[in-house]
Amino acid sequence: MNGMPWFADVANYLVTGIIPYELSSNQRKKLKRDSLDFYWDEPYLFKIFTDGGIRRCILEEEQLSILEACHSSPYGGHHGGVRTALKVLTCGFYWLTVFKDAGDLVKR
Repeated sequence: MNGMPWFADVANYLVTGIIPYELSSNQRKKLKRDSLDFYWDEPYLFKIFTDGGIRRCILEEEQLSILEACHSSPYGGHHGGVRTALKVLTCGFYWLTVFKDAGDLVKR
């Protein structure tokens, strides 16, 4: 990883309106299209889902602690990967690999 958050390009585009010059034409179009599903509210980036839900985009450093809290919670934890991932989303958090990461955590 290069030290940048997974959502850096979207956040930078929403804040500045500038698209990174190294992106191809298709990547530029995809960034513009994808950015329509996000909004920036300093200091956080939020993703807007089709169900009307709004969830905060989470940095890589925070993801494991959120997953562990949702999986090991005293109010009904220790479920499977999908249920744990849905719990993360219900709590208002989001990242690209939430379902994969939850599955990996449950398997350990």
